[in-house]
Amino acid sequence: MHHEIATIGHIVYDIRNYVERFPEPDHTALMRMHPSVSGGGSAANVAVNLVKLGHQSGVIGNVATDRHGKYLLSDLHARGVDVSQVRAFRGMSGLSVIIIDASGEVRVIEDLGVADHRRAIDEDFIRSSKFLHMSGCAFHLLDAASKVAHKAGIPISFDPGRAASRLGEKKLAQIFDRCEFLIINRKELFSITGSREEAEAARLAKQYNMVCVIKQGGREIIVKTRDMSSFTVPPYVVKPVDTLGAGDAFCAGFIAGVAEKRSVFESVRFANAVAAAKVLRKGAQSLPSRRFIEKKFKL
Repeated sequence: MHHEIATIGHIVYDIRNYVERFPEPDHTALMRMHPSVSGGGSAANVAVNLVKLGHQSGVIGNVATDRHGKYLLSDLHARGVDVSQVRAFRGMSGLSVIIIDASGEVRVIEDLGVADHRRAIDEDFIRSSKFLHMSGCAFHLLDAASKVAHKAGIPISFDPGRAASRLGEKKLAQIFDRCEFLIINRKELFSITGSREEAEAARLAKQYNMVCVIKQGGREIIVKTRDMSSFTVPPYVVKPVDTLGAGDAFCAGFIAGVAEKRSVFESVRFANAVAAAKVLRKGAQSLPSRRFIEKKFKL
């Protein structure tokens, strides 16, 4: 299977539980519907979304030889993602138990299982890509993948999420040096720099010569560029059913825009539409077709 865009990070098994409201301590929350299961994990979500947007993708990640791992592998393959770089280890596949309330808000309990296991990275797989997207995972994976891509002149986007943001700026500095795009929210900005202020995002952009995109969960997106200019991109307002995977849908839309040679502004605008379309459906990998997105948001 060919791929144009490589993603690296977590592949996990999602168990989703829909409730009216989150339970208080020592209380029970009743489900609004039966629980659902599906593939998840940021790297897998972005790869699946890219295929839906018309781009060939391949994911670098780990699953276990357990039944969840077998399901995740076959599901990704069935969705058209190149899984040649998914390694299977003995143990337990990553697992997320997710609770979603009536307003689409999400709470997650996670066991990463083998997701961050040490492994070799196939350098040729990255070198044969036109783009590398990294999501939050173990530092050794981020370091190895970004080294290869940077040396080969392949652009890198990085969405560190909660997992990698906790490493802080000092540890991530060498990764940032290799990145073209950093995609974060204010909590992650705080984890990285100790500040939620936009000025810190502008500093990161200038210091590491990258574009910093600040997601604000359904509010306007703030973009800080390497030459110290700044602009905002308005969101598409929808009533969310399930916000799980919205950030990964945003990343896929942004990468698709960049890969299609759109400007950063147009790429973010398209990413906003993709994220808005995702939250209309249940599950992290439930993005509607590109045709639906373009029609609904008049793109």
